[in-house]
Amino acid sequence: KELAESLNVVEPYEYVLLAEEGYVAVYCADRKTLYASTDIQIQNLPDELQQEIQEGKLISSEEQLYSFLENYSS
Repeated sequence: KELAESLNVVEPYEYVLLAEEGYVAVYCADRKTLYASTDIQIQNLPDELQQEIQEGKLISSEEQLYSFLENYSS
């Protein structure tokens, strides 16, 4: 059930994580406006997550964003 929910992003999303020069960058939903740069290196992330970020990982809320940043920031 959870897998299906994560694949069908029905809820509106606020942020997109994208790869930028080897690091994770946080963009607003329009994918043009930079919200934040991070010091999180793509290569240090799990393979599956690297793939998601290469394609644009959708983040639905600020809470989810901070949770991600806390988990992966060094």
